[in-house]
Amino acid sequence: MKSNYWVMLLCLLASGFIGCSDDDGDNWKKTFEDEQARIKDFVYSKDSDPKIFKYQYTYLKENIEDYAYLFNYQKEGKKATYGDFVWINYTQKSLTGNIIDSSDPSVAVGAGVSPYYTLGGPILVQMNTDAEKYIDPLSDILMNIPEGTTGSSIISSIMSLSTALVYREYMVEKIVTEHNLLAYEKSLMKQYLDTVSGIKSISEFTSNDEIVNNDTIAKIATFKIGTGAEITATDSVTIWMEGSILDPFGTSRKFLKMDKDVESVKESVASLKPLGLRLAMTKLKVGDKVQVLLPSDMGYGYGGGFDMSTGNCIVPRYSTLLYTIEVFDTQKNPKEK
Repeated sequence: MKSNYWVMLLCLLASGFIGCSDDDGDNWKKTFEDEQARIKDFVYSKDSDPKIFKYQYTYLKENIEDYAYLFNYQKEGKKATYGDFVWINYTQKSLTGNIIDSSDPSVAVGAGVSPYYTLGGPILVQMNTDAEKYIDPLSDILMNIPEGTTGSSIISSIMSLSTALVYREYMVEKIVTEHNLLAYEKSLMKQYLDTVSGIKSISEFTSNDEIVNNDTIAKIATFKIGTGAEITATDSVTIWMEGSILDPFGTSRKFLKMDKDVESVKESVASLKPLGLRLAMTKLKVGDKVQVLLPSDMGYGYGGGFDMSTGNCIVPRYSTLLYTIEVFDTQKNPKEK
């Protein structure tokens, strides 16, 4: 039987999901069967010809047969395939149409709910890389919605890790047919830098300078060349900085912004996150004004960046990051002298 890989995938993309059903009594199967009937009635009230995916897996030590439905979708057009990455937006609703969450913050806030992806979408998702090994309803659904079109889907509360039935309306914004995400991010960074004026120089660095031809390459575009002291990993620095998510859609999603009207903040280089930002700081000098572009592997990677106080996602997984940094001063840590 295929691995229950879908649990991890759905947890990572799920929003508004409360948790796995804990109905482990004798009636859970009857509840599941009733839910399947409700799902079927709901789907066919919306679309007389939905696409249906069948899955078999183990739940509470019993083998069950479950289904995912795709409806109200366009059948023809360019579609993603296994291993591709897909840019998506979504709105999640109850069966009565109440909005639970949306990757469009204005839709979510307008409905009186807090969006899981605080800064909104689009969100980059990888399609299943091994259909013979993994159960992955999300990929099955998204691989059947053509680029530039919408589609709706519903799965059981067991598969959605929810205590209530919900469905999602998806928009497939763009398909990335390059399976190598690092190569795609490299082209994304180049595309951005080609549009920027005033760059004095562009340098590159990796997570390990001893590795030759490392695919995980970050870039530093220098706009003002400083003449001050070089920065080391144990310094504290006085800087101005802002961080954004870089995507091909030109969306302005700033997850970090220091107010230029107040005194710049002194930061310990060792405390900066993510790793790529710490490494970038050690390439700079006092007086530098730069933009640092980090591929996701040197940023927040597969897991993304979260607000621990709310549990909401600030930086979606697979995000390419863009930092604008100005360095005013550096100070050695007394313990390191």
